[in-house]
Amino acid sequence: MKKFVAHNNIVFKNGKISYIDMKSRQKVEKEFKVSLSDIHEKLRKVEYVKEYDKCKDIKDTEIERTKMIPFAYVYYYHFAKNLQIPSPNEFVDEYFDMFCYKKKNGMFAFKKEHDISYKSNFEFKYLELKGRILRSYNTFNREIELLVKLSERLKGMDIEYNLFKDLFSGVDLTITYQGKKVGIAEYVSTKRSKEWKTEKNENRHNYDDKRMIDVIAVFGGKDKNVCNFGEVYCYDDDTVKKIERQIKDMITKETSPKKQEVKNKEKNKELLTDNAFAKLFKENNINAEDFTKWYQGFMMNTEFWNIIGINF
Repeated sequence: MKKFVAHNNIVFKNGKISYIDMKSRQKVEKEFKVSLSDIHEKLRKVEYVKEYDKCKDIKDTEIERTKMIPFAYVYYYHFAKNLQIPSPNEFVDEYFDMFCYKKKNGMFAFKKEHDISYKSNFEFKYLELKGRILRSYNTFNREIELLVKLSERLKGMDIEYNLFKDLFSGVDLTITYQGKKVGIAEYVSTKRSKEWKTEKNENRHNYDDKRMIDVIAVFGGKDKNVCNFGEVYCYDDDTVKKIERQIKDMITKETSPKKQEVKNKEKNKELLTDNAFAKLFKENNINAEDFTKWYQGFMMNTEFWNIIGINF
C-alpha cells in the first residue's frame, strides 16, 4: 500500500494540483481552479442516502478487515483529474474499475497487481465492498470542502494536502504560516472514530515533532460545528475562524521573546556539553567512535548490572 501511494501521490499545494496519470504514468500538474461555491453546488446535488441504503446492512467480516488500496486515492484522483467531487456511484465504480474484476461465478476479486489482501483466492460480493467504500465517502467530501474553504479564507497562509502524509503521517492538511508548518488532523466525534484516532496516535503516527491541531466534526448538541449541504455535513465558518486563531496563537507563542530565550538556553547547554566532551577526548587522546562502542557494550553487560542489583 505504502509503495503504491508513494508512486501515485496526489498533492494540492500553492494553487496547483499534481498527480500521476494512471494510464500514461506521466506526472500532471495544473491550476487548482475550484471555488467554494462550486464545491457547495456539487455537494447539494449528492444523492448519498439512496445509494448507501442499498448496501449499508450488507457486511462481511473479511472485506471489512482486509487491506486494500486506500479509497482516498480514488476520491482524490477523481477530484484532481476532473476538478469535481465524484458522485457516490462514480466513486464506487472507479474503485472497482481500477482495482477489481468480476469472476465467472459472479463474485469479485482484486486485480493481481493491486492485491494487497494477502489472502489466496480472496473474493467478495459487489455490495459488500460498495458499502465499505461509501462509508468513507462523506469524510472525503468534508475534507475537500475544508481544504477549499481554508484556501479561500486564510489570508497569509499556504494550505497543502498530500495523500501520502494523510495516510501515513496522519496529517490531513498542512498549513504554513510565517514559515512554520502546522498539521491538521480531522476526525468525527464518535466512539469508533475516537478509538481509531487514539490507535493512530499511539501506534501508527508520531506527532512528537509536529505542531498539530485536531479538528473534530460534531454533529449535534451544544458543540455542533457542522452545517449541511443537502445530505453532506461540512465544517461551519466558526471552525475555520477557530483554526486560524489556534494557528496564530501557536506560532506567536513559539516566536515570543521568552520562548526564544528558553530555546537558546537549551541549545547553549547542548553546545557546552558537546564542547566539554570534545575537549576531554582531545586532551586524553580518546577516539569518540571507540568510546561510543565501548559505552554501548558496557550498558549491555547485564551480568554487571545484576551483580549490583539492577535488573533489566
